[in-house]
Amino acid sequence: MLLDPPGWPGMPQGLPHWPYVQAVDEALAGRGVPPGTVRADCHGLERGFSSYMRLTWDASRTSGRGGIRLHWEERTGCAYALLGLNPADVLFYSVLPSFRTVFATPEAVADVAENLVHRRQLPEEKYRTEWDGARAVRAAARDFRRVRLGLSPVGRQETEGDGRMVSGIAEGAGVQLTIDTQTDTYEQAIAAVRAAYGRNRAG
Repeated sequence: MLLDPPGWPGMPQGLPHWPYVQAVDEALAGRGVPPGTVRADCHGLERGFSSYMRLTWDASRTSGRGGIRLHWEERTGCAYALLGLNPADVLFYSVLPSFRTVFATPEAVADVAENLVHRRQLPEEKYRTEWDGARAVRAAARDFRRVRLGLSPVGRQETEGDGRMVSGIAEGAGVQLTIDTQTDTYEQAIAAVRAAYGRNRAG
């Protein structure tokens, strides 16, 4: 059972995806394949403050045939790496084709991990069910990014009928910002927010 990191729960500067990290860790422990190392954190401004998780099993946990590492990213989902006897040696790296959703259920992650750790193979099954806590974690991640940009955690967001345009109005700011979520990169969106709110300094 992982302990809560500093700043969580109830603190917007904490790790927004920590409930998912804990749920995955519990599912792995329940399946009898707990990772030797769990790392959870958020990227910096250059990666849009996106959340990530790394789960690592060294050779001692995989019958000595080499290690396994699972990488989870908030926007891209899961990938995996086959490691040599030295965990720094990456023999193979690929996106996990088993998952058809970014927030796969912890039980699905445990199923895939068990196959990789014990057999170094991927299951044939494709997992399409999304974890039931995904919506709350996405909202926490949104508020986390707003706080990092110096904005209030809760604002009004509106979506056009075609789902393309998102407008946010910070409470009491008197500034409206429109971002095209299909063409604007995260870097462009961040730069626009900083310019609109007078926060042009890097950091």
